[in-house]
Amino acid sequence: MFSEYPEGRGRVRVTAAGITIEGVSVAGRESFYKVPSFHVLLEFGRAPEDTVSYSTVCLTHGHLDHAAGLAHHASRRRLDGMPPARIFAPEEAVADLEGWLAFSQRLENVDYGLHIHSASPGATFRLRNDLELKVLPGRHRVPTVGYLFSEIKHKLKDEFLDLPGEKIAALRAQGTEVTRREEIPLLAYTGDCAPAIFDAAPELFTARVLLIECSFVLPEDRDRAGAYAHLHLEDFLERASDFRNEAIVLTHFSQRYRVEEIRQALVSLPDTLAERVIAFLA
Repeated sequence: MFSEYPEGRGRVRVTAAGITIEGVSVAGRESFYKVPSFHVLLEFGRAPEDTVSYSTVCLTHGHLDHAAGLAHHASRRRLDGMPPARIFAPEEAVADLEGWLAFSQRLENVDYGLHIHSASPGATFRLRNDLELKVLPGRHRVPTVGYLFSEIKHKLKDEFLDLPGEKIAALRAQGTEVTRREEIPLLAYTGDCAPAIFDAAPELFTARVLLIECSFVLPEDRDRAGAYAHLHLEDFLERASDFRNEAIVLTHFSQRYRVEEIRQALVSLPDTLAERVIAFLA
């Protein structure tokens, strides 16, 4: 049976620390990740049919293996009678992306009604009452950002824990702040990145799940990783003790590797890291 992807590199579905991630990631060819529990799409890839219903899309950068589905996604949502999606993209890329959409709309003689939201490092967006998106800095050859998804809880302050409900209600009615905000970092995603990302975005180390590229894994490809501003497996070995994540999903492996080569290379990880690493492979 014909497959357009290298063996073992097509559609993948993993569950990491309770968070399911599904998609395709082959460096230079196509990357997109569906996160059903957030109802968020990370990257467009080529925007296959099952991504069209996702109304929030976080785009890390403009390389076509990550962004080629932009106009198709917008066009299909309009055709299916769905409202425009909410698209986040690096501030520096917004004008060019909207120009691309403008050309596509003229070709189709339609108006997608889509506006791309500028994502600048440090900005936060409320996705749901209990889910917040924070934009992280990126480090790649073109303007890039990462994303951190956090669960938001409001818990009663310690000094009010022993009070009856009616007293707490009365204090709240008087304008007293009786709860404290708690942020639980659930998922961090880097997009394509160089090793400088670890100093630029230390939040990566503390998210429950880290979804991060590892484009190169063989020793002879270390210089290649540096030249293309991608991560190499040795970058993880050098910082093994820094990762406090419950799960680390390595993705975006180069097309030059067979699945067996990737899995064999991962054997070099120390046990404390290896037990938490999940390779995004079929």
